[in-house]
Amino acid sequence: MPDHPVDPSDPTLAALIRRKAARLARRVPDPAADRDDLAQDLFAALLARRPKYDPCRGDPGAFAHAVVGTAAADLRRRRSAAKRARPAPAGPPEGFPDPRAADPAAADLAPDVAAAVVRLPADLRAVADLLAATTVAGAARALGVSRATLYRRVAEVRAAFERAGLRDYL
Repeated sequence: MPDHPVDPSDPTLAALIRRKAARLARRVPDPAADRDDLAQDLFAALLARRPKYDPCRGDPGAFAHAVVGTAAADLRRRRSAAKRARPAPAGPPEGFPDPRAADPAAADLAPDVAAAVVRLPADLRAVADLLAATTVAGAARALGVSRATLYRRVAEVRAAFERAGLRDYL
C-alpha cells in the first residue's frame, strides 16, 4: 500500500505519462526531444508537485492528469520559445545567392535610406521607424491612428524616398 495517494508506480499513471510524452514528441519539432526524455521530464514534474496534492480537493488520478497535462504544455511552450530565440543564420542558405552580392548598389543603400529617414518630418520619421520594427496594424496602434491614416502617411514617406532618388528600391 503506498504511503501517498499519488503513487508513481501506478501502471495507469505510467500509461498516462507515456501517452502524453508520445503526443508531445510528435508535436515538438526538436530532434533532441525523444519520448523517453519527455516522459522523464513529465514524471519529474509530477513528483515535484506531488506534495501539493490535497485529498479533500479531488481524486488522485485527476490531480495527476492535470499536473502531467500542464507540464506537457509548459514543455511545449519552452521548446517553441527556445526555437524562436535561436539566432538567424548569418548569410543566405547554401545554394542561394546573396542578394547583396548580386546588386552592389543594394549594399550601399543603407546610408542613403538612413539619410532619407533623417530628413523626414518627425511624424513621418516615427512612421518609418515603427514600420521597420513592426506590422502596419502594430504601427497604427502605437501611433493611435487608423490603418487608413497610416497608409496615407506611408504614401508620404514613399514620396519622400522617391524625391531622395530611391524610387528603384521601394
